[in-house]
Amino acid sequence: MLHRIRRTVSLLIVCGVVLASVGASADKPASTRDLERLTQAEHTWQRALETGDVKLLESFVDDACTFIGPDGQFEEREAYLAGYRQLPSLGVQVKKVDMDQVKMRVLGDTAVVTGHVVARLSMQGQSIVEDVRFTRVYARRGELWKMVAGQGTRIAPPTAAR
Repeated sequence: MLHRIRRTVSLLIVCGVVLASVGASADKPASTRDLERLTQAEHTWQRALETGDVKLLESFVDDACTFIGPDGQFEEREAYLAGYRQLPSLGVQVKKVDMDQVKMRVLGDTAVVTGHVVARLSMQGQSIVEDVRFTRVYARRGELWKMVAGQGTRIAPPTAAR
């Protein structure tokens, strides 16, 4: 059970945290408006994660969104949201999220955001640190950016030298 909870928490952290910095990649300069709206989308994720506001999360995640978590599990939108709803009853609380190495590319009506996140959590009274590299894909839906895919890879802690 603890493994399932940790997997759900990892998936949520990968797919829903705020950008510490935003910049266009060298591939194609993004418009200021695109960067502002993508930054707003990332801030929406942060608020949803920090407050446990599933309604806010639902408004942001595209109906066709899929997630691949750090352990390789695949979830469609509804399964992901159900896991998010369960977090309070599982005793999970986000304490702090730090991000770096963030890159943002806008390719027409699609945007790709990659980066690194370290999340500090409390899970059933135990402190947990999740260290993950992520990719999130957004699609322009009218004036908004909505997440259509998310993927994260857990970074294993270094092994001690023998």
